[in-house]
Amino acid sequence: MTVVIESVTLEDFKSYADRTTIELGDGVTAIVGENGSGKSTVQEAIGFALFDTHPFDNQDRLLRDGENSGHVEVTFRVVEMGEVYTVRRWVGRYKFDVLDANGDALGLDTGSAIKEWVAEKLGVDDADDLSEVWERSVGVPQTSFLADFTQSEKERVDTFDPLFDIERYREAYKSLSGLESEFDEEITAKNEEATELRGELNDLPDVESEVEELEDELRGYEAKIATIEHRVTVLQAEHTALEEVETALDEKRSELESLEDTKIPAAKEQLEQAEEALADAEDAAETLSDVEDEYEAHQEAESERERLEGEIAERDELASERDEIKSDIRQKRTEAEQKEEAVETAEKAKQRLEELEPDVEEYRELETEVEELEEAEERIDEIDSEISEHEAEISDLEGEIEDLEDQIEAAEARRDEAEKLETLRDERRELSVERKSLRNEVEELEAQNEELGEIDVDEASDVPCPTCDRPITAEHRDLVIEENTERIEEVESSELPRIDSRLSELADDIDDAEAAADAVSEIPGHESDIDDLREEIDDIESTTEELRTEQSELEARTEDLPEKQRRLEALDGVEADYTTAKTRYEDNESAEAELESVRERIEELEGEVAELDEEIASYGDLDSELDAVKETLAETKKGYKTYIAHEEEASKRDKREEAVEEAESELADLRSEAERVREEISELESEFDEDRFEELDSDIDSFEAERNRLEGKRETVEENLSEARSELDDLYEKQSEKQALEAEITELERDKRFAGWSRNTLQQGAADLRELITTEIGHRANEVFQQLRGNPTETLVWDKTYNLRVRVKGQDKPFDSLSGGEKMAAALAVRLAILERLASVGMAFLDEPTANLDTEKKQNLVNQLESLEGLGQLTVVSHDRTFEAMTERAVVLEKDETDEVTRVVSQ
Repeated sequence: MTVVIESVTLEDFKSYADRTTIELGDGVTAIVGENGSGKSTVQEAIGFALFDTHPFDNQDRLLRDGENSGHVEVTFRVVEMGEVYTVRRWVGRYKFDVLDANGDALGLDTGSAIKEWVAEKLGVDDADDLSEVWERSVGVPQTSFLADFTQSEKERVDTFDPLFDIERYREAYKSLSGLESEFDEEITAKNEEATELRGELNDLPDVESEVEELEDELRGYEAKIATIEHRVTVLQAEHTALEEVETALDEKRSELESLEDTKIPAAKEQLEQAEEALADAEDAAETLSDVEDEYEAHQEAESERERLEGEIAERDELASERDEIKSDIRQKRTEAEQKEEAVETAEKAKQRLEELEPDVEEYRELETEVEELEEAEERIDEIDSEISEHEAEISDLEGEIEDLEDQIEAAEARRDEAEKLETLRDERRELSVERKSLRNEVEELEAQNEELGEIDVDEASDVPCPTCDRPITAEHRDLVIEENTERIEEVESSELPRIDSRLSELADDIDDAEAAADAVSEIPGHESDIDDLREEIDDIESTTEELRTEQSELEARTEDLPEKQRRLEALDGVEADYTTAKTRYEDNESAEAELESVRERIEELEGEVAELDEEIASYGDLDSELDAVKETLAETKKGYKTYIAHEEEASKRDKREEAVEEAESELADLRSEAERVREEISELESEFDEDRFEELDSDIDSFEAERNRLEGKRETVEENLSEARSELDDLYEKQSEKQALEAEITELERDKRFAGWSRNTLQQGAADLRELITTEIGHRANEVFQQLRGNPTETLVWDKTYNLRVRVKGQDKPFDSLSGGEKMAAALAVRLAILERLASVGMAFLDEPTANLDTEKKQNLVNQLESLEGLGQLTVVSHDRTFEAMTERAVVLEKDETDEVTRVVSQ
């Protein structure tokens, strides 16, 4: 994944006190400021938050003096996914979290979980490698930028091998050291185990024979036991059959005893009880016959009493209904009187409505007219305001037109000046090319002089001249140096100042011409704006004229408004009187119809009362009839009660006759059942042989005793066989163990041979990989170096020991002997080539990479940074303000020496 850091926020972090945000982004960004202004702190903050590293022994040194805690926030974007995250980390207290674009925490519980998440987003395989990636590649500290290349060979290998994962080969080679002797020790130990097992397996044939003999003996006992069990099964079947006969005989004898001693005596007793109950029922039937006439007379009188009481109740109910109707008639007569009063009120209200109706109609028409005319008067005032606003707006628009016409006139006056812009730019480009050519000439001449000055020649030297390839002499060398020096002086004292002076003049002229061109380019827009403004004025004037016409019409309509208002005031209150009369009429309008309805209802109710009087009279003298019936009930009451008391007993006579018959039949059946059981007992006694039954018991006991004896011997044989089989299984297991050991020994011997071959291969592989990587990176670094230096005759060499040197015309110059500018260019070239190869992170930070570089080489550096493949973001930290104008974006920092606080000047 490619990551772009969008911003870094610091608070109470070293020289940053208040919350300060540094905006970064895609491409090349310069962070500039004086030494000690807090530039490198931005780089350290990113290393602390994302790569878990900082340049101090104690994390507390990141805190601002006097503060207990501080923190940094690094917001970055994952380019491929478009996702934005913010990693926040505190100093002074352990707090570490990650927020998404909405400010919500991702829920990573531990610091290690956050580091693994960050490593995944940065494209680093192992979270433990984050600090190494930062310190050796992405954010190399200023102190290590050059120092890494001045170390001894061993130190250089220890520094750069981990960066290219070659360290893993070395670690693997070391880990395989002594492995062959470990294999020898393990093989010897396993051979000893195998020898011991071979001795223990000598008993295997004897144990196998013993198991076979015991198995044969066991099979013999099992055959004998099976024969005995078959014989016992036959005897037990016969024994079971006799046992079943004996059981049946016992059950029949018990059954006979139950019949004779219990069931038959009980049946006799039940028969006697049934006969007694039958006699009681026959006596009760005779008593019923004696009082039957009194009983029937009493029942007839009871029925007549119920009929008379029912008719009396019906008569009384009719009388009650008649009384309720009479009460309703009284209420209806009262209601009729009220309705007569309501009819009179409705007639008076109707007469009043007819009197008020003309005035109300006139009032409503006037009210509508006056309201519309008053609204017209308000609209007249609004139109006055709108016309004033439109006139002011037209005045403003005419002023804008005058301003635009003035601007067009001024721009036309500068048209000739604008047309000179391209000519001035062409001249500046030509002069810049000429100046660069002269500077290259001066540098080449100075380099020739330096190289010539280092050549020590005699009068007859064969060393070729680096300028003409002829054998060089001291006289020739001095002559060339003198000519070169004169040419350098001529260029620097005459030609370059002339060009710089003209370039300065051209810069002012071009600024003026660009301003004129900008003004001329705006003329068509101004002319279009004037047309739009004039069209807008026409629209406003048209609207104003429409408003004046509307105003005149409204003024004509409102002339008779005062007269209408006076008449409306005179009619005030008439509508309220009309409403009151109308309400009174509507409330009593239905009274006349309701009065007629009430009168009709009174006539209906009076008719119902007459009908009820006739129906009540039809019932006659029911009370006298009821008294005669009650006298008859009293006279027959005694005979009636006697009949009721014996009726139930007499009704049971038929059932009791049946019960007697059933008891007699049950007794006969039980006596027959007893006879049948006696016959069955006789048959069973003839079937049962008691002597044979006892003989079978004895034989079965003898056979079972023999079987138990044989089973005891079989158990002994089984125990011996189990022990023998267990011993045999142990031997078989040891035999498998021996075979496995022999296979392991073979495998270990093969692994031992492979370990030796692997160790030799790893040793050679690390050297081959190192040479391949340094060749590849060295080739790219040389291209960058030559472009930075602007001199294709210099070759940068980075060999397989990570030794860095410059080759000039066949001669190698060690890194330590290079000038400051050469060292910085060489180190930069290698660092940039490494970053390009390790571009999975997609970003890099360079701390003071412009030291000892002139302006041209600084520009060359920027060009190289912008062309690096795979690096979407490069941040350069420098105290050189000239570098600010060369990059896509710049952040300028300064530190207030009074309070020691870093602040952002611009970004």
